[in-house]
Amino acid sequence: MDNLHGLAVDAMKMKGAADAAALAAKAVSGEADGTYLIDRTAEIPTWRQRDYSGVPVGTPYKWQGRVYKLWQQHNAAEQPDWTPDRAVSLWDLCHTTSPEKATEYVPPQGSRGLWQKEECCVQDGHIWRNLEANNAYGPSELPERWEDLGEAPGRP
Repeated sequence: MDNLHGLAVDAMKMKGAADAAALAAKAVSGEADGTYLIDRTAEIPTWRQRDYSGVPVGTPYKWQGRVYKLWQQHNAAEQPDWTPDRAVSLWDLCHTTSPEKATEYVPPQGSRGLWQKEECCVQDGHIWRNLEANNAYGPSELPERWEDLGEAPGRP
């Protein structure tokens, strides 16, 4: 019985790795946008301290409830503080056009993380939809660039 359990676990791991590889290929090719990736967060591996030198640019990883794409290959094996939320020159934060999947607003870091038309975020307990391409300002800074979609359910 233990052998069957071990085989089942191995098969599940192989399937998960194959699913993650297929999703990464779509992200790298540009076929998968932020909304597509965020809808499949469960299939995306979690960032960990390792060498990303051989990982294709555009490969998605999740970190602290958000999805990021690799922006620049690098070696973080001995850099515990190079997490995607801190090493902004190495990672690009994904956004979604789905109000239901919107996360807290994060300001862009340079040219990465600019908000695109129709992308949604949460700020001050409300869900907001961006109205312009390459928007560097949040709803509280330039509300005329955002549409207030109403209160975010279950959030203060």
